[in-house]
Amino acid sequence: MAERDRFELDLATALRAYLEDAPTEVRPTELARQFATAYPHRRAVLGRWSFGLVPALAWILLLGGLLLALVGGALLVGSQLQRKLPAVVPPIGQPPIGQLYECPPGSTPDEPGPVDQARPAGWRSATAFDRRAGRLVVVTTSDLASGIETWTFDVCTNTWTRMHPNREPPNFEYSLLVYDVNSDATILLSVDRRPSPAIPLRVWVYDLQTDTWTEKRAPPTIANLSLTYDPVSGLVVAAGAPGSGGAPELWNYDVETDAWTQIHQANRPRPLDFGAYAYDASVDRLVAYGDGAYGAPPYETWLFDIRSGTWSRSAAERPPVVGWLTRPGLVHDEAAERTVVFMRSPLTAYDASADRWEILAGPETLWEDPPGVEVYDAVNRRLVGWGRGVVAFDLTTREWTVLLAPR
Repeated sequence: MAERDRFELDLATALRAYLEDAPTEVRPTELARQFATAYPHRRAVLGRWSFGLVPALAWILLLGGLLLALVGGALLVGSQLQRKLPAVVPPIGQPPIGQLYECPPGSTPDEPGPVDQARPAGWRSATAFDRRAGRLVVVTTSDLASGIETWTFDVCTNTWTRMHPNREPPNFEYSLLVYDVNSDATILLSVDRRPSPAIPLRVWVYDLQTDTWTEKRAPPTIANLSLTYDPVSGLVVAAGAPGSGGAPELWNYDVETDAWTQIHQANRPRPLDFGAYAYDASVDRLVAYGDGAYGAPPYETWLFDIRSGTWSRSAAERPPVVGWLTRPGLVHDEAAERTVVFMRSPLTAYDASADRWEILAGPETLWEDPPGVEVYDAVNRRLVGWGRGVVAFDLTTREWTVLLAPR
């Protein structure tokens, strides 16, 4: 592990002791990263408080900045004290949630790829981001009569590649993909009820390195599924309900042992119709968002502590949205530490640490192609969505970038 990386983690841990109970917007991890970059350490840190080699002027600036942040946070927030859940820093020696790939020198990730390149044609699809390869993994189909296709999209060159695996999963009515960092594999969960097959749910695992699909054990029969990845346990989390209107069920999936284990819930929220789930590393919680059919009220946001099995309901008021005949999707933006709800207008984000919503983009983006964001590009720290074209959304600048224009 690089000395500067270890210094960042140790400094972030020390700062958290001061900041976790303070009404401020300071993010210890980001502050530690900036401080370590400005004042690089010259030898390994010896312990949690071993910062003696940092220049005295640097410490004065750091402590002054902390004092200003604490006072400023108290003045700005005032009587409206916001809940601040403790942020989560990966254990020392581990990269943040498997961030391993970097674009090669000379890459142009912000420039559009060739417009005449081959690209997926199907409209039923699912997408995940392979963090170790720096690619979107996509399964898509044009109709229920044809088979599916496997594609990848390189976020450093903005080019599509049609993959030719040994075999491909059967067709589906709808499907979900999630990338398992620990196993370096993409998990597909597909649903097909035509006409009431014996196994409506299927699980396949895709290895991008070998370009192979392998069928795995199907999960318990649950509806309205959502998939996410828990980097702490290194397991995939499947969330859903046993039937329409049922209370949510949560399952862990271990790719290595091909085993499903039900997650204990000490308490349960009311049924979340059209529910979607995403893991938020900044608070070590599952963020669950549910609404009525077609985006109708009531909207509810819940947080689930996987370690203790407890649910807590958010008190934050979510801006009104329109769903237009589609279930919502959640994607966590690690750079901004916010969970974005896509396929809804306006585009909105939830900050779990502060328990508040904000509008990111207005309704004019609703039916652009693609109509939102689908995955988090961990290499370029942005959100990416695709349809006939591919676009990226920067949550910090609130700007869209065309990565591949429609034909």
